[in-house]
Amino acid sequence: MKKILFVEPMGTSSNVFSKYMRIPLLGPVILGTIAKEAGFDVAIINENILTRRIQANELLGADILCLSCITATVDRGKEIAREYKTLRRNNGLEAKTIIGGIHASMLPNDVTPYFDQVVVGEAENSILDILSGRIKDKIVYCQRPENLDSLPIPDFKLIKSYERIQNIPVMTSRGCPHHCNFCSVTAMFGKKYRSQSPDRVLREVSRYKKGTIFFIDDNFTANIKRSNDIFDGMISSGFNRPWTAQVRTEITKKPEFVKKMKQAGCDTVYVGFESVNPETLKSMKKGQDVEDIRRSIVSFQRQSILVHGMFVLGGDSDTKDVFKMTQEFCQKTGLDYVQYGVLTPIPGSEVYSQIEKEGRFLHKNWSLYDGLHTVFSPKNMGADELQRGLIDCFSDFYSYANGVNDGLNLVFDTIKSGIKSLYTKAYFPSLMPFLMKFAGKEILKRWLSENKSYLSYLKGK
Repeated sequence: MKKILFVEPMGTSSNVFSKYMRIPLLGPVILGTIAKEAGFDVAIINENILTRRIQANELLGADILCLSCITATVDRGKEIAREYKTLRRNNGLEAKTIIGGIHASMLPNDVTPYFDQVVVGEAENSILDILSGRIKDKIVYCQRPENLDSLPIPDFKLIKSYERIQNIPVMTSRGCPHHCNFCSVTAMFGKKYRSQSPDRVLREVSRYKKGTIFFIDDNFTANIKRSNDIFDGMISSGFNRPWTAQVRTEITKKPEFVKKMKQAGCDTVYVGFESVNPETLKSMKKGQDVEDIRRSIVSFQRQSILVHGMFVLGGDSDTKDVFKMTQEFCQKTGLDYVQYGVLTPIPGSEVYSQIEKEGRFLHKNWSLYDGLHTVFSPKNMGADELQRGLIDCFSDFYSYANGVNDGLNLVFDTIKSGIKSLYTKAYFPSLMPFLMKFAGKEILKRWLSENKSYLSYLKGK
């Protein structure tokens, strides 16, 4: 029986934020589950979950090494593949390396020199033929599975130290009908929205008895009817796990829908607001305006759903004014969490093709393509100014002063909710936004310390 090792590499040490993200990619887990059910001896190692690099003895025992990488981790993936081949050959053993994931799918020629086979696209229909050797092509182009109900429920126990997973990823759909210019989701999964049935979704989530469920669909609520059926099933079955999801602003045009989300257990929403610059939103092809963003925040807040707002800085319509505008917007709207990122030309996106054509890349050190490092020349500011603007935005939101202010508001809101609960149902405020103000400040300090050399490199660019 062949031993198959799936590995998800960690990002560069300069991205200290990655150490706080313990959500595994689902690709290796689903493919590993398929391989296990077919009789292979399967193990999965996720360096982020282990918080350490994979060890020689773990690599040596694998007959086939499968790596799943995003752009920011592909260089580490190449390093692991080299180490694996050296170890196996030095011990007189055959070695086979396979890479898949979004980076390999968008730029297969970037990885072909380092791996025996490169998997392009969604591999569920092809993985067994690849592992068995029936498919021998250097680059394997896979056909997308249309019936997502046919995919197995991921077996997280295949992951070494799986019990460390606090947020359980669940993907119920693939594809996106939108086509934002900075995103590679459409290139990877297509514009057609493929989804699991509500019964299949409910069957999976009912298995998880602890931890928060994170629906990692790029747009969990794209099909309102399907979402309503899922929420109805959660409510009627007494499902009581807290869950979070990535959604778009337009769902808040239906207040009753948002109310049902809360009744079904929604704790937090992750929303790609992207920008408070109207021109940037237009150029991103986001399909929303600043008023949509404001309305959505208020709508979620009315239902006591925490809002994690995500912003992209440095678009071609952005000037240095965008940093102050964004800071003021986040403070005034009372967002619970924010995630700022510099515009990053990810392979497969329109932005990547545009910046490639215009010759504006500073470098292609893929490990720094993580949304936290400026890797191209913006149009209306220097690369250094964009990087400093990102840091200023983080510093403004995640500060000790804001943490103290949140603490005082938390006490007041808790007392108010306690009184309200005497005569009606009340949702007590969460401690997490308060705690994250302090944690975020410390994380930022570490990031600045680890990235001194890169910040120096950007000066004058």
